Amino acid sequence: MRIPAVRIAGTCAITAALALSVAACGSQDKKAACDKLQKTITDVSQKGMTQVSDPSGLAETYSAGANTMRQEGKDSGDDKVEKAANDAASALESLGQQVKSIATSGSTTPQMPDVSKLTNAGIELKSACQG
Repeated sequence: MRIPAVRIAGTCAITAALALSVAACGSQDKKAACDKLQKTITDVSQKGMTQVSDPSGLAETYSAGANTMRQEGKDSGDDKVEKAANDAASALESLGQQVKSIATSGSTTPQMPDVSKLTNAGIELKSACQG
């Protein structure tokens, strides 16, 4: 029964990651960084969908994606985009750890990770890329 709980948590995490869609306007560096962030988010989401039964792998995917997002935010040359990318990266890593923790808890009760930080970070990132 533990696997279905992990699958539900993984699916929820993937759905939250999809909420991080961004579109950019402004400087070329900012636009390029926001485009790269969008691609990273899409890539992480797609890979995550194949890992709903592998919480450790999902956590690693989220961590690697978070590291990439931090660099892309830094490369933007825009303080707001960099902060938003860092916040989204931290939220993504935290979500990965939550999924992993739920999976290893041994609980047979389905649990959902808290995706509010990731959702809020996605809104912040979208705003930073559009502003």
